Amino acid sequence: MPCKGFTLLEVVIALAVFGFLIGGLLGFLPWGVEGVGKVRQQNVAYGLVDGVQVELERMGFSLVEKGTTRWTNPTNPQELPPMNVLLVARKEGGQVEFERVIESDVEKMNNPDDNEEGATQESWQSLSGGANVPFNESNGFPVSLLGVETVRDTLPYSQRWIPEGERYFLIKCTQYPIGHRHQHHPSNGFLALQIDVQWPYKVPDPSRGTDGFRRVAERYRSHFRFPLAITR
Repeated sequence: MPCKGFTLLEVVIALAVFGFLIGGLLGFLPWGVEGVGKVRQQNVAYGLVDGVQVELERMGFSLVEKGTTRWTNPTNPQELPPMNVLLVARKEGGQVEFERVIESDVEKMNNPDDNEEGATQESWQSLSGGANVPFNESNGFPVSLLGVETVRDTLPYSQRWIPEGERYFLIKCTQYPIGHRHQHHPSNGFLALQIDVQWPYKVPDPSRGTDGFRRVAERYRSHFRFPLAITR
């Protein structure tokens, strides 16, 4: 008895179903790859916690305290434009470095055409003018990456240098607001901070030159937040 084969219509339908299934599976592939990338970056962000603690301790209590100032007059606290200590790290994590101190500015943060997160602060000056805490250079030695920039090819400062385009993670350190139970007081022996790890912060942009970079607006970044404290 002769065997009956598939008709042309059946073959076409089978191929259509097969193509539909394969196309659907391939459509999920970019989502899967993107998901793996996000998980990897998130894991790197989690791994920066110890590096942040070490870098803040290296910077010293006074610099971090003054660099995150957000109010004045302990007896009658008045809210000031918050100042933020900015730390940075490469995409692969590991090394965490102090980049600069800025005055918080939401408009600048969300303006992708502005290369600065906020107005850079050179130092903190007491109201009486008697005390001064420099943020970028102290006694001729660089403190922040902004200060290191002029000697970035010189040891040991070259070991700290992270090119602008490689500062993928931004670690923003701020004090707690007035009224919060962790609000800082100058008499405290510790300083409680809000830490906000954000990425991507800066990415290479060859269209802007050899060392060109582009700062990503804050509203497009991922975040990982945690509390942290340093002692005097």
